[in-house]
Parts: sequence; structure tokens; C-alpha cells
Amino acid sequence: MKKTIIAAASIVALSAPAYAELEGNLSLTYQSQYSYRGANGILEDAAGLFGADTEDVFDTELNLSWKLNDQWSLIAGGNVNTLTDTSIDHDRYRGGVRYSTECYTLELGYQSQNFRTVLGNIDTDEIYLSVGAKCPLTGADLNLFVAHDIDLLDGTYVELSGHKSWEVCDKTSVGVTVGVSYSFDYWDNVIGTGNDWNNAYITLSLAYNATENLTVTPYVTYSQGFDALDASGLPGNLEEDDELTFGVKASVKF
Repeated sequence: MKKTIIAAASIVALSAPAYAELEGNLSLTYQSQYSYRGANGILEDAAGLFGADTEDVFDTELNLSWKLNDQWSLIAGGNVNTLTDTSIDHDRYRGGVRYSTECYTLELGYQSQNFRTVLGNIDTDEIYLSVGAKCPLTGADLNLFVAHDIDLLDGTYVELSGHKSWEVCDKTSVGVTVGVSYSFDYWDNVIGTGNDWNNAYITLSLAYNATENLTVTPYVTYSQGFDALDASGLPGNLEEDDELTFGVKASVKF
């Protein structure tokens, strides 16, 4: 299945220039530790109870945008997450609509998720809203992301983030991304927590534009988990503390 998705994504990337309305990117990311919405340390500890490992993750991502006019676009995408040393995988498939103006961007969509774990397959679905704008004071790109799970988790995850980059030399720029998130019963059905702060993070990146369409970006992320990620409902009362992860992302736009 994964080989089919990757092959199809490659074909789309190669054939897309024939269609003026179609835009997108295809990327491959290596990361030292699996993480998802602030949860990484507790996932590693929980997987370790079953002899599994959450290190050395490869993520293949495809994003597509079909422009209907100057404001409206149809969007679709998917992530295939592979944890190399274990049977745990996490795939996500999404689709929706995007409305863009000179001042802001709104995206409303639906995402289906599949976790293949040592406990078996786990599926869930969510509706999400993403609002992007540029800060008039700093020039940073701001984003508000809200995801409401309508299935397994039956809760809401909210994240506010900002990204700013500076060109340091030809084809190379340094970027800083900071974010903070809050959970409205998002993890309650899984680890037994209610409404509380989820996590905060900062990512430092170095983007190199190898060609007009290819960008290679090594990065490092420091994340601090808060009370919403204290897994009181799991064996061992696992707690999410601070975590340092690193990785590199290669992205081709078309």
C-alpha cells in the first residue's frame, strides 16, 4: 500500500506541470523520535512496555491544491509515517477547501487517521480549521489550528504557532517556529485527562534551496509537555516531560 501511494505521488509530481491549476509538494522527512501534537516521550515509554520502539521515523507527505479561482482552492493530502524499528505506523489522509486573500487564509477540512500499533489497528476521524495570517508588527507567519476529533478521541486540540525566517546567504535561510497548544478533553478517552495546556515547542531550522523546486531543511525541536499529556490512565502513570528531537526534510514543489 505504501509503495503504491509513494509511486502515485511521484507520478503526480512529474505530471502536474501540464495542469496550470494544480500545485503542491512532495516531501520525505527523517526524524529521530516520533512525536504527535506534543506527545513523544509518553509514546516512547508506552511502546516500550510492549517491547516496541519509536525512534528513527520516516514521513512521506503529499500536499495538493487545485485552484478554482483567485480565492478558492480544493486541497488534499496525506502522510505515511513509518517507524523503522517497530510495527507502529501512523497514516493521515485529508481533504477540504481553502479560501485565500491578501490578508489571511482559511482552510476547512476532514482528516482520517490510522494507527497500526502493537495493540492492533486504531482508526479515528476529525474536522479541522486552519487560519493563517502575517503579523503586521514582526512579519511572522501566524497560524491558528483547531482539530475536533469526532470518533475515538472525541475532543478538541487547539494550537497557535508563529514562524519567522531570515536569509543568511544565497539560497540559505534560518527559521524559528514557536507554538503552544491546549487540549479540550482531547486525550481524555486514551490517557484520562481533561481540559488543560497540552505543550509548547520551539523549532530551529536551516533551509537550503538546492534548486528552484527542491528545498532541504535540517531542524531541531525542543518540546515541553504540560498536564494534558500526563497519562494517568495508562500503566505506570507516564508523564510527558521535555523532549529534544532532530531531523531533516527534503521537499519538492510543483
